[in-house]
Amino acid sequence: MATLTRQPMRTHRVFACSLALCAVSLAACQPSGETAARSDPSPATEDVGERAEVAAVEGDVVVSTNEPFWQARIEGDTVLVTGIDGPARRFANASSSMTADGRRIEARDDAGEVVLIVRRMRCEDDMSGARFPLTALLTLDGDGPHHGCARPASMPPPQPTDAAAP
Repeated sequence: MATLTRQPMRTHRVFACSLALCAVSLAACQPSGETAARSDPSPATEDVGERAEVAAVEGDVVVSTNEPFWQARIEGDTVLVTGIDGPARRFANASSSMTADGRRIEARDDAGEVVLIVRRMRCEDDMSGARFPLTALLTLDGDGPHHGCARPASMPPPQPTDAAAP
């Protein structure tokens, strides 16, 4: 009878140890309080990120397109458009309005108009692979819209990614 008593006790210990091991393993899968706090943004953190995106769209912006290769620089109420397909043009007194996902900028000069739409959507340059925080559309004198990328003017130009390098 001694063997019958020892066997259930041993099974009970093995079961208890297995249960403890499972509990420890599951606890290791859970993020610590500090990690969980960092990975789960609070509403205040989300608001800060959203305000930063809005500020990037509302401020001075640089838009670049490929084929045609244009660059439009929005500085206050002035838009400067440069490119290899024509002379530089300065548009003064640009009007700007916020849209659901970004901003629309319009300006005229004696030769025509420029319309820029800057959106809070990430963009990758289709030639260099450089990553930008904003997407843009540029229409110049009715020609367009030409898709491009944009960045706040205070941000240095993004570098091409290694995958896109020759």
